[in-house]
Amino acid sequence: MLLAEDLLLLALDPDRGTPVNSSRQPLGVALCGALVAELGLAGLVEEDGRRLAPIGARPAHPLLADVHATLGTVRGRRAADQLRRLDGAIGGVWSRTVDGLVDAGVLGRRRDRVLVVRITHHPVLRAEARDEVVKRLRAAAAGDGPLDPRTGTVLALSGPSRLLEVVAPQRADRRHAKARIAAATEQTPIAPIVRKVIQEAQQAAAAAATTAVVASTASS
Repeated sequence: MLLAEDLLLLALDPDRGTPVNSSRQPLGVALCGALVAELGLAGLVEEDGRRLAPIGARPAHPLLADVHATLGTVRGRRAADQLRRLDGAIGGVWSRTVDGLVDAGVLGRRRDRVLVVRITHHPVLRAEARDEVVKRLRAAAAGDGPLDPRTGTVLALSGPSRLLEVVAPQRADRRHAKARIAAATEQTPIAPIVRKVIQEAQQAAAAAATTAVVASTASS
């Protein structure tokens, strides 16, 4: 499976079919990061100044091929700008990653009506697929040995995706898990960029909320 698919399975509540910890927004950024990291591990992307530039032949996987092509055209002077715009440029990384897992029979698709809103759930149909990812990431978070590049990348991206409680379900283990995530982040060039994009989005949302409160108070 793709690194992005591993990360999405890690983030899903297997029965509800929705992301845990309200992690949908940061997870979208992290999924883009996972796709770029996949290209990096295959030697198909490099840093060109402050930007990410595709190199080599386009990969066979359709989603990776689109990311590879888009990195060369998406606007932005920094890698963080590219990553922020990548989601829309490839047609929605969440939906495309989910669609791949649905097509493979790993996830289902169920649309429920809650009051007047329809909510789509993606329950896990092949429990063994998610269980393997969760078991591997929990072992990586609890261990002390070297991390293989693929597991290390997903572990690094689990931090900004708000998945600490998934990789370390026991509170007593979370301090060590945070240290392992930090170590994995140092080995994963895209992880700090993901964290930066998420932090900037959160700061912008907080500033907008503050402005709205001030405007409301002033008009009352």
